[in-house]
Amino acid sequence: MRKRFNKALAATLSAVMVISLAACGSSNSTTSDTTKENTTEAATENSGDTEVRGKTMKVMISEEPGEGNALKNALDKWAAESGNSYETIILSNDDQKTKFPAMAKNKDLPDLISTVGIHQLYPEEFVDMSTVVDISLFEETPLNIIGKAFTEDVYSGLPVQFTTTSFYYNEDLFAEAGIEAPTAENPWTIDQLYENAALLQEKTGVKYGFAADVSRARYDILMYANGGSLVQKDGDSFKITLNSAMNVDTLTKFVKANEDGVMPKAIWAGATTDNPVEYFKNGDAAILLSGSWNYNTFATEISSFEFGIMTSPTGTVSRSAIIGGGALAVPKNADNSDVALDFIKWLYTEENFKTYLQNDKGLSSMKNVIYEPESEKARVDFEMLQDEVKQVTDTFEVDESSSWRVYKDAEYRDTLKRAVSGELTPQEALDSFAKELSEESGWTIAE
Repeated sequence: MRKRFNKALAATLSAVMVISLAACGSSNSTTSDTTKENTTEAATENSGDTEVRGKTMKVMISEEPGEGNALKNALDKWAAESGNSYETIILSNDDQKTKFPAMAKNKDLPDLISTVGIHQLYPEEFVDMSTVVDISLFEETPLNIIGKAFTEDVYSGLPVQFTTTSFYYNEDLFAEAGIEAPTAENPWTIDQLYENAALLQEKTGVKYGFAADVSRARYDILMYANGGSLVQKDGDSFKITLNSAMNVDTLTKFVKANEDGVMPKAIWAGATTDNPVEYFKNGDAAILLSGSWNYNTFATEISSFEFGIMTSPTGTVSRSAIIGGGALAVPKNADNSDVALDFIKWLYTEENFKTYLQNDKGLSSMKNVIYEPESEKARVDFEMLQDEVKQVTDTFEVDESSSWRVYKDAEYRDTLKRAVSGELTPQEALDSFAKELSEESGWTIAE
């Protein structure tokens, strides 16, 4: 474990979920919020399992939960029903990544962690969830991408929420331009995405036809749709393919869209910290590539125009999507891991998880349990979001299985930004990062 810890401390890691519902907290401090007094110390038998009562569970989360927070509501309900209590420890996702090794070494662990990757990086520290719940109850893709360890065939966590990349569009601007939004039955190509974005600018005067979060996860769905990948399997190892001709072509067109003003170049070139989500919300971008977690915020905050979900474009090979999100994981050596496992068993039942999901207003990782929006429009939109989950490509799953981010992470996004800024050509940028990744990982670059 020491070698893995040292490697993690030396590398900048990102969450498997390229996109997480909850934003990273910024506090380095630890706070607590104890709920429900202990009501009993007796342990009783229930369906062959020993009920845990009268204990306090320490729960690590990344930010202070709001009043309507779905996980907080679930914890409160469980505490009231079980006779246990809980304390929350607030530690941002970035701080969790750097501080967890020391916590494990010093045996100063929380009982339950809401995490975006620690369990995947250090699976030996966590309970294998396949020994706790029936994993056949979960949708395979989020279970594998969010719950499964990077390098071991164990489910070191269970997805508690997950998100997918998604395209939002301004329905009013589309109507003004006489453009019909693409559907799953009639998707655009990536070339048509850029062409229609330019047409929206021309016909409506909108500042930008298309904007995208500054995230390699958003850019990469274009790469995967064109048949590209970062690596490929090479026996028990991998070869680096991120500087392939098809990837260079994808980046070249992306750079051109920024140079032509179809996209807000300053954002991807690093010349501003403006958020493209705000551009969409205030009507300055007609199409936004972001994530499903924005939906309910948009529904609440956008009143000047109607917005909708549009189907992701088809590349030269397929459509594409990337999913990610947060997991619940239980450290083996936590003082009250038995209490945490009791909560896990309680949460992942159809009744309790459905209640959680209605509060969370998100996509479901469990089969036959779905979020049911109140409006018909939202129901249709969420069906489209759920359809995006089906577009996850095998190439993305292979890339994830390589754990390439253990070696390099933010450097990849920064390389893409250098291409958009004009500092490097697309070929130079991808060749440069391929060399960096090869030197760090020991993988060869594919011919």
